[in-house]
Amino acid sequence: MNFQNDRYTLRMAEQQDDAGIREIFESGSFPGGLSVQYLRPSPLASFAADGEDVRMLIVHDNEQNRTAAVGGAVVRTEFVSGKPERCAYLTGLKIHADYQKQLYFIARAYQYLGEQLADCKCCYSTILDDNRSVIRMLEKKHKNMPEYRYLGRYTTFCFHGGRRFLRLETGRTDGFPELMQDYFSQLDLTPVHPELAGFGEKHFYALRENGKIIACCFAGNQRALKQYRMNAYGGAYRLLPHLPTRLLGYPALPKAGSIIRHAVVSYLYIAQHDPKLCRKFLRSVAAAEDCDLLLWGGFENHPLLPAMQKMKAIHYGSRLYEVIWNGAPQIHGKIGMECALL
Repeated sequence: MNFQNDRYTLRMAEQQDDAGIREIFESGSFPGGLSVQYLRPSPLASFAADGEDVRMLIVHDNEQNRTAAVGGAVVRTEFVSGKPERCAYLTGLKIHADYQKQLYFIARAYQYLGEQLADCKCCYSTILDDNRSVIRMLEKKHKNMPEYRYLGRYTTFCFHGGRRFLRLETGRTDGFPELMQDYFSQLDLTPVHPELAGFGEKHFYALRENGKIIACCFAGNQRALKQYRMNAYGGAYRLLPHLPTRLLGYPALPKAGSIIRHAVVSYLYIAQHDPKLCRKFLRSVAAAEDCDLLLWGGFENHPLLPAMQKMKAIHYGSRLYEVIWNGAPQIHGKIGMECALL
C-alpha cells in the first residue's frame, strides 16, 4: 500500500527489516524525568518470543531506502472471562526521529492493521502516562480510527531485595498448574502459556506450607530480547543516582547511559494477598536473582496491587486501553496481564 505520492509503502514487516526497526527503537526514548530507552536487540525475534504470532507493519521510505515507522501487534492466547482466547497486544506506533511530523498515514495504517486482527477476540494496548500527546490523539475519536476504550491505570514496580527473608524452593513447579486453572485463569489477559520465550531465561520460586504453595512466581532474565538503557535523569530525579537508595530499601539506580540489569517477575501468587508475605517473598526472590532490580506490573484492579503499593519501590505508570474496531467491549473483569510481554 503506497501513499504520499508513492514515496512511502505500508506493508508487513519481513526479516530484512529487522535492522531498520532496531534503528527506530534506538532513535527514541520514554519521556519524563527518568528518560529510559527501550531497546530490542533483534526486534522481530523479540516480538515473536512474546506470542504465538506477530502482525508487524512497517512504513518504508522508497526514496531513502530505509524504515520510517513500525507498529503492529503480538498475538497470543490469553484468558478472557475464564476462557482461553486469541488476543492481540498492540505494540504502539514508533516513528523514527528523522520522520516525526512528516508521515500522514495513521488512519490508513490502523485500518489495515484492523483487517489483520479480525481473528482476535480482543485487542489492547498501553501508553505511558507521560506520553500526553499520543494519549490526547488516541482518546479523541477520529473517523476511520478504532476506539481506544480507557480501562484504567497499569503500574510497574521496580524493586530489589537487600537481604533474603525466606528460604525458597527453586525449580519445583508441582502445584502451579492447579494455580493456573483456579487463580490465574480468572484474571483477564493472563497468558495461557507460561513457557513463552518472551518471559526470558526464568527461574521458578515457591514457598510452601504443608506441601501447598502459598507464594510463587517466575523471575526471568529477558535482557537477550529486551533492554532498558537509562538515558538521563531530569528535574527532581537528577540527584537520585547519587543517593544511597539501596540502603533505604530501593534499587540502586544505574548511571546515565548504562543498560539496566533487570529481571521480570511473572505469574506472581500470594495466598490471601498478604502484604507482609508478598514483601518478604519478593525481597527474597530479588536477593536470589543476579540483577540490579526486578520488575512487576499490575492493573489497578489486580488483587495484589494493594500489597505491592506497600513495598518500597520505584513506580512508573501507563494507561491501559481496549482497542475496538468493530463489535462490543470484551474486557470486563480483573486483569492480570504480565509486564514481561509488554
